[in-house]
Amino acid sequence: MGKWSELPPEILHLISLKIDNPFDLIHFRSVCSFWRSSSLLKFRHTTSLRCPLPLDSGGCGDDCHILSSRVYLLKSHNHDRPRYWLFKLQVKEDGEVVLHSLFLRRNSSVYGCLYPTLSLDLLNCQIVELAQEHVACYSDWYELFECVSKCEERIGFMGLTTENNEFMILGKLSFNGLAMYKSVDKCWTELEITPDSCFEGIVPFKGKFYAIDRNGGTTVVEPTLQVNTFQRSRPCDKTRKRWLVMSGDKLILVEMCTKSRYNFHIPNIREKKIWFEISELNEERNDWDQVEDIDGRVLFLEHYCTFSCLATEIPGFRANSIIFMDLWGGSDSYEHESILVFEFNEHGVRSLRDIPEYIELFPYPPGWVISN
Repeated sequence: MGKWSELPPEILHLISLKIDNPFDLIHFRSVCSFWRSSSLLKFRHTTSLRCPLPLDSGGCGDDCHILSSRVYLLKSHNHDRPRYWLFKLQVKEDGEVVLHSLFLRRNSSVYGCLYPTLSLDLLNCQIVELAQEHVACYSDWYELFECVSKCEERIGFMGLTTENNEFMILGKLSFNGLAMYKSVDKCWTELEITPDSCFEGIVPFKGKFYAIDRNGGTTVVEPTLQVNTFQRSRPCDKTRKRWLVMSGDKLILVEMCTKSRYNFHIPNIREKKIWFEISELNEERNDWDQVEDIDGRVLFLEHYCTFSCLATEIPGFRANSIIFMDLWGGSDSYEHESILVFEFNEHGVRSLRDIPEYIELFPYPPGWVISN
């Protein structure tokens, strides 16, 4: 084919069917009127993937499904200075798309109720996808209160096809230990590991699942259900909480540390001396190698989603820094005080409000976005 404008309409339509990002589809349809008429009219969000849990004695668990979200960075240059905003789009069980804050609290109102008609001027801005998040949502029976409650749990998600029609997930959910669900088999398989392990992070990496527990033990799960475990050769007795984060082509372990456990449980974290330690996965030795910084990147540590981006993506971002939510719930609202920043070169924690260039990134849509 000599020219892109001469692609057959049926090929263009097939290409549009493969696009899994709503903003990419808009850009695809904007190339020319011929591409627009030959492609999907509107992005088709699929309903949630289902992974029914085995029925327990209370009859709960069979409604388990996966809520998927995408984290985006909006860059607008139609102003005196560049503007940036981080936000999340979550696909509900029925396919409805809801706007969320990046650091969403369970008991807070969703932005979809506050801004149901929010629109973006894509001619004057660029939208970049930074991460995807998957959460298992299911019903559970609480014997103490004799009631059914909705539960959300972090999981590791691995799509096996471009459309994610076939997938694997790893999580604890209502099981004693970890369990894997394969869409091909349509069933859960409990793994033979320590049943009382509390996992603080589960991520897919190079075709395997990695999980870290609160004692620092790493569990590696193959798609074949083969399980391997290892401990860090140089454990840190000051670690209070851990996260696993994909950073470029590396898997890194993030550890929040305090001198004593007593300090970790005292609000306010900004008045305490805490620090973070970073280690990279060494696949050959099954170990974590401690490093001094994070290669000029910024880490985002959310309850359900962890990811990184280069500091150069957003002018003003400080390299080798970590942005995370106040773990102690110091604020019940989306005030900037509840979002904290740790910088390796400063060795301290600051509130987002103390860094002016960060404020409009979080958490509400800034005025210039709403005006669009």
